[in-house]
Amino acid sequence: MRNIKATKIILLVFAGLILAFSFYAYTVFYGTPWGKEKHEENMQTYISEKYQTEFVLTKINYNFLSETYQGYAYPKDHSNLLFIIEQDADSPSGYSDNYPKVMWDSELSSNLKAQIKELFPNLDEGMFKALQIKDKGEILGRTIPTYEDINVSLLSTSIPIDIKANWSKINQHNELQKMKKLSRFLQEARFPVLIEVRYYETELDEHAKVIFITEKGDIIEK
Repeated sequence: MRNIKATKIILLVFAGLILAFSFYAYTVFYGTPWGKEKHEENMQTYISEKYQTEFVLTKINYNFLSETYQGYAYPKDHSNLLFIIEQDADSPSGYSDNYPKVMWDSELSSNLKAQIKELFPNLDEGMFKALQIKDKGEILGRTIPTYEDINVSLLSTSIPIDIKANWSKINQHNELQKMKKLSRFLQEARFPVLIEVRYYETELDEHAKVIFITEKGDIIEK
């Protein structure tokens, strides 16, 4: 009788260990239910406050390689604009997303592009494309600083405005006024994105001038 009870206890302990290990293995690869719930709420708040519009968060995944949670969302009225939200230790909010790139590649950005082209009619349209910084590399030319110098996450989206002109030979005051107008427009349009305005005569021009308009609208000269 005692042997039977001992056997049952051993089996129960063994079963418990198997369940515990199985749950641990599951969380290693798929995260925890409470972790997903927490990040779902945080991500919803993050994108709503950042863009001041309504989004539908479709699902939350766990990336076991980076040990981070990722979400997928789209604007309520545009289900075709699916974008990613990721945990990002380099971002003050703890998250980054590629919504600006997804929107930039859609028809919804036509007004934004028109406004920028009106301000900078001489921009190089061949380079007028949005990319996440991690996809562009950290350095753009010899005299352009790394993105870390302006405290921008590598997951952030940037849009270059390339102008083939010598900064020292143009009306700099007028150009800076254009950037102030663009900064205000982007903030009013709820489109926080890193803009890089680059003036150079050749791609390897050591006298190239770069001016950043940050996601918060600050204008930084480099």
